[in-house]
Amino acid sequence: MATETPTPDPRLLMPWHELPRQRFADSLARGQVAHALLLHGEGGLHKVHLARQLGQALLCQQPLSGVACGKCHSCLLCQAGNHPDWTEVQPVESAIIRIDQIRELSARLAMRPQIAQRQVALLWPAEQMNSASSNALLKTLEEPSADTHLLLVSDRAGRLSATIRSRCQRMPISGSKAPETVVSVARMAGVSQAQALAALELSGGDPELGLHWLAPEHWSAIVALAAQLVDLALGRLDANAFAGGYRKEGVALLQRWSRLIALMLGSDAVSSAAFKPLVELAGAVRYSTLLPLATQLERARGMIGSGVREDLMVYDLALRWSEAFITQGRRRES
Repeated sequence: MATETPTPDPRLLMPWHELPRQRFADSLARGQVAHALLLHGEGGLHKVHLARQLGQALLCQQPLSGVACGKCHSCLLCQAGNHPDWTEVQPVESAIIRIDQIRELSARLAMRPQIAQRQVALLWPAEQMNSASSNALLKTLEEPSADTHLLLVSDRAGRLSATIRSRCQRMPISGSKAPETVVSVARMAGVSQAQALAALELSGGDPELGLHWLAPEHWSAIVALAAQLVDLALGRLDANAFAGGYRKEGVALLQRWSRLIALMLGSDAVSSAAFKPLVELAGAVRYSTLLPLATQLERARGMIGSGVREDLMVYDLALRWSEAFITQGRRRES
């Protein structure tokens, strides 16, 4: 994702970052932080948040246990967003990180730090570089300066070239439904721990995505959709009525629907009463039935904006969903 949702307090230490943060702290204490770090993990996971914290610690005059002090001149400049030795590179007015952005970054890193002992650059999402950008970055990675550090953040590290991956120290980050993560997400979203756990189950353990779903407008919409999909499957709601309720909402609908199918495919049980009836439906059909439905939803998401009528697309998907459960029910009865 290109932005973090919601934006947390920059000083907040996320419990699901503990292992990579400790690994970084050990390297910093030994003076052996790699020239290039690759923070990666599928989903949001607040990787950019962590990368900024690591970058500030590298610039800090007196970091403690790998965490910036927050009080020195360097930290105050970072907090104000104008530290001269800190650079961020991400797509601007384009879907990709362009080669001219990488060339500008390389030229900047070739200079001496202005006030800190190091220069630090954050590049994200790193997989959004094309081949030209990647090749330009390789030159910087192959001939690193002793006082520069690159922090690359990627949702899908496999999309980076093998040569770039080989020149970075990898820092994997994974999701969590551990109690401390549930408590942290609940506090950040201002919801109960039960609801926070349900959001983490829905997001596959990704706290950043879970926080997205916990926004009141998103939570009410996905809970309502889960109930409607149960009604569709049980014949209490017809496809035409379902589609009529989602006119001009195709993008959001398909995103929520895909997430709910992933929940059905990945969970035998969930804690939330809002999603239990839907997950229990997964036992009424074969995975070989749900997987094609998931594939059809993904194809439909790719067709949004291509001129296809969204209302007809949603109607067709609702009809397929309804028929899948009715067909399986008849097979069990026979």
